[in-house]
Amino acid sequence: MKKYSKFFIPTIYISIILVMVMCVLLVIGGIKAFLSEKPDYEFTLDDVFDGDVLPVIKTESNNIVKPYISDGVKIVRYFYDYKNDKDKQESSIIVFKNTYIQNQGVDYISEEDFDVVSVFDGEVVSIEDNEVYGKVIRIKHNDNLESIYCNVKDILISVGYKTSQGELIAKSNKSNIDKNDKFMLHFEIEYKGEKINPEELYSVNLSELE
Repeated sequence: MKKYSKFFIPTIYISIILVMVMCVLLVIGGIKAFLSEKPDYEFTLDDVFDGDVLPVIKTESNNIVKPYISDGVKIVRYFYDYKNDKDKQESSIIVFKNTYIQNQGVDYISEEDFDVVSVFDGEVVSIEDNEVYGKVIRIKHNDNLESIYCNVKDILISVGYKTSQGELIAKSNKSNIDKNDKFMLHFEIEYKGEKINPEELYSVNLSELE
């Protein structure tokens, strides 16, 4: 027994050293494999999510949208344009208390009240009462462009509120102008202080305006 005892302790030390060396080699091999591995994702946010998660892509439009989203809404009175023929000019006249007013916007009607939405991002600059048009909301979109929503009820915003395009801001209301018992939104667009036809603006990129 004594002749083997002198080899026992060195054998233990050598075995421990070999185990430690193998562990080191395994760790080094794992690090090399990790560094050489190609990531399995295309999009990252601070390198914290993998290929199964895609980022939200926000699409931005530079076109205004219509001021309503409900079905069944139609135009009852168009924007007054002096270039139109006589019949169309007459159909664009508002009669209120024996006064004839050239329509400076577009009148949308429906059998039921409908949602009114902001046509573009902007800030609410005023909410007022008008004898002809009832409650009137004015939203400023930039230094040149403002939208005006008339004859509305159930207003959800206040002055100073920042609206987003397509955001619900109110509902259409019964009109003082038309006594047909329908719900109406009188909508105007003001560009550089002048009223323009909203129906001609929906298909125009705002960057194209001079």
